[in-house]
Amino acid sequence: MELDASFYKEEVRCDFAVTAKRKRVWAAELNILERFDEVCKKYNLSYFGYYGTLLGAVRHKGFIPWDDDIDVAMFRDDYERLKTVAPMEFEEPYFFQSAYTDSMLWPFAKIRDSRTTAIEFPDNRKMNQGIFIDIFPLDDVPDDKDDKYYMTRELQKLLWCMITDPDSIISGMEKGRQAILDSKFLMEYMQKDLTERFKIFEEFNLAQFGNTEMVNFLIDDIRGASSGVRREWHEQILYVPFEGMQLPIPSGYDMILTHQYGDYHRFVMGGSAHEGIILDPDISYREYFRRRNG
Repeated sequence: MELDASFYKEEVRCDFAVTAKRKRVWAAELNILERFDEVCKKYNLSYFGYYGTLLGAVRHKGFIPWDDDIDVAMFRDDYERLKTVAPMEFEEPYFFQSAYTDSMLWPFAKIRDSRTTAIEFPDNRKMNQGIFIDIFPLDDVPDDKDDKYYMTRELQKLLWCMITDPDSIISGMEKGRQAILDSKFLMEYMQKDLTERFKIFEEFNLAQFGNTEMVNFLIDDIRGASSGVRREWHEQILYVPFEGMQLPIPSGYDMILTHQYGDYHRFVMGGSAHEGIILDPDISYREYFRRRNG
């Protein structure tokens, strides 16, 4: 992405000093976003800026000054199609990262730039740890706790628990606790490796997609970290300025942001979601590890 030279200069935005280095981190993320956008257009996949990126687009026409990441979201069906085409579309220096590419449990995906550094796991030298954007799938969630989707939600929770905490399921079965799935299936499921269990979980979510009026990033919903928002708020897309690009956002952005942040027009200055990550846009993560370990 061609950015004007002035973009890289240190400046003060909303009383916050945005350093030249932060600008270079932003530039790396914008380049990833541009490539992601090209792939989505090629395959007719819909996505939209989400979370802090949506807030930044609406309120700042770009990054929230004290933020350092890009988040996008997709409906589950488009997300699964993206996973299918990603291996042949994201070539060096870009890398599409998911639960199927690294020995990590990723309930979402990342696209990384291998020429850069974003160290989240300092003891893991094998996985790609370049600067990234996050891609979150949006799944069906219950319209209310008593609706017909309630049983599906319980199955989703059970499948997820058998990935993240299988010992609790085994302990419950040993104590005679009733499960909503047959014990034979549960034991066979838990014999599969983690990646295969996660694949079944995602396939189940795809099979159920499109049945409710509410959607959310499912893991947040299961954990109670956030509640769902209306599907219809996402069904039309608007394009708004974002650091010189045109970013797609949901037409119902006002309702979504109000749901997520309350009075989102009020500035709440703070750290980013990636505090503690070692960011360097000027060297690759491989070079970082070489220098650190001699």
